[in-house]
Amino acid sequence: MTITDKQILKQLTEYKNNGQTKQERARAHAILLSNNGKTAKEIAEIFAVTQRSVFGWFKDYKEDGLSSLKCKDGRGRKRILDEDAHKAIIKKHIEDYPHQPKQAYALTIEELKIAMSYDTFKRFLKRHSI
Repeated sequence: MTITDKQILKQLTEYKNNGQTKQERARAHAILLSNNGKTAKEIAEIFAVTQRSVFGWFKDYKEDGLSSLKCKDGRGRKRILDEDAHKAIIKKHIEDYPHQPKQAYALTIEELKIAMSYDTFKRFLKRHSI
């Protein structure tokens, strides 16, 4: 891949150095490395990904430009507990059993009919100051 536009190279360097996520920085860096003559195999080894991933980054960049560097919405694991839907139920059980968090946990999973670990329950309590 050869990029001659200095403005685009400057923007890629900015993404590489100050991108919001690790993935954005890696993708921008990979494109810059490719522009400097590195092969997809070498880039894959540098970033510990497959060549297929690197080719995907290049394809996306050619199709969408700089916007392809950003992670798309909907990626990653979804939350088990939703603050709006579950906070009141959890708070009720914690108020009923303030000194028995495992009892509140058991009642919560029974009422919500969802599978979650006790650690997930505790993180939710801590995050929402319950």
